[in-house]
Amino acid sequence: MEVFNTILTVIYGLLMLTLLVVIHEGGHFFVGKSCDIRIDEFSVGFGPKLLHKEKNGICYSVRALPLGGFVQFYGEDEEVDADYEPRAFNNRPIWQRALTIAAGPAMNILFALLLTVGILVGYGDYVPQIIEVQEGMPAYEAGLQPGDRIVMVQGKHIDFSMELDLSAIRTEDTVAIGVEREGEYHEYLLQPIVDEETGDRVVGLTYSAAVIQKFGFFEAIGLSFKWLWLIVKEMFAALGGALFGGAGLSQLSGPVGTIAVVGESVRYGFETILRIAALLSINLGIMNILPFPALDGGRLVMLGIEKIKGSPVNRKVEGYINLIGFGLLLVLMVVLTYQDIIRLFT
Repeated sequence: MEVFNTILTVIYGLLMLTLLVVIHEGGHFFVGKSCDIRIDEFSVGFGPKLLHKEKNGICYSVRALPLGGFVQFYGEDEEVDADYEPRAFNNRPIWQRALTIAAGPAMNILFALLLTVGILVGYGDYVPQIIEVQEGMPAYEAGLQPGDRIVMVQGKHIDFSMELDLSAIRTEDTVAIGVEREGEYHEYLLQPIVDEETGDRVVGLTYSAAVIQKFGFFEAIGLSFKWLWLIVKEMFAALGGALFGGAGLSQLSGPVGTIAVVGESVRYGFETILRIAALLSINLGIMNILPFPALDGGRLVMLGIEKIKGSPVNRKVEGYINLIGFGLLLVLMVVLTYQDIIRLFT
C-alpha cells in the first residue's frame, strides 16, 4: 500500500509540474503565433512521441516523459536567411521576440493570480485576530477587545497574518494599532510597559494568526497581487539566505522534493492543491524572468544588448553563454536532487 501511495504521489507531482510548464510554454506559443513566428512543434512532455498531429504546419505532440513541455521555434538558435524564411524566430523584430520570450513567465504569473483570487474567495486566508486582552494592561485600558481583527500597525495596513509585525512594541514608546470590529474601524495608541518578570515590553494582548477570513471577488482581485508579492518576498529571502546568508542549499528543494510536496498536497484536499499550484506557478514565473543565462530573463538581456548595439550578439558566443548557464543550473539541480533523495530516506 505504501508503494502504491508513493507511486500516486510521484504521478500527481509530475502532472502538476507538467501543467505549470505547459502553461508557461503556452504563453510562448500563443504570443509567438500572434507575431507570425514560425513554430515547428508544441510538445507536452519529453522523449519519444506517443501521439502527434500536424495542423497548419505545426506538429502538436504528446511525449513519453511527463516532465513539462516545449515550443520549438524555427530559427531560434541559428541564423536563417531572411529571404528564405522571414518568419524564422531570429528574423522577426526585436519587440516581437521579446514579447514571445516574456510571455512564458507572464502566463505563470497570471495563472498564479487567477488561482489566488479563487483561493481568497473560496477559502480565504489567515488574518490576525485578538483572542485575549489582559485586564489592567495598556491594550485593555486603550479599549481593544477579543475578536478585534488587527488591520493596522504603526501606519502599515495589514491584510494577512504573514505581514503582521509587532516588533514596534519592543522598540517604540507609543504603538498605533488599528482594528476592525463589527465592520467598523477603530484606532488606538498603546504605551508598552516593562514586564517585571521577563523584562520584556508588553501591551497585554494575545492574537491568533490562524483565523480564516474569506474575501469578496473584487476585493480578492486587488489582494491577490499583495498576497503573491508577500510570497515572492519570502521566496527571495529564502534564496538570499541560502546563497549569501550562510543557510546553505539545504534550505532549498529540487525537482524530487517539489514533486513530493505536490503529491503529498493531494492528500490534504483541493484547497492545498490550489495553494501549492499558485506558489509553484509564481515561483516558476519569477525565477524564469531572472537575468541568468539559459533562462528567459537571460535571453531578454541578449535582446537588450542587440537593441543597444544595433546587431545581434554572435550566435556562437550566445550559445556558449547559454551552455555555461545551463550547465550551472544542471549542477544545482543535481545537488538539490541528491538532497531531496537523502531527505526522503532520512
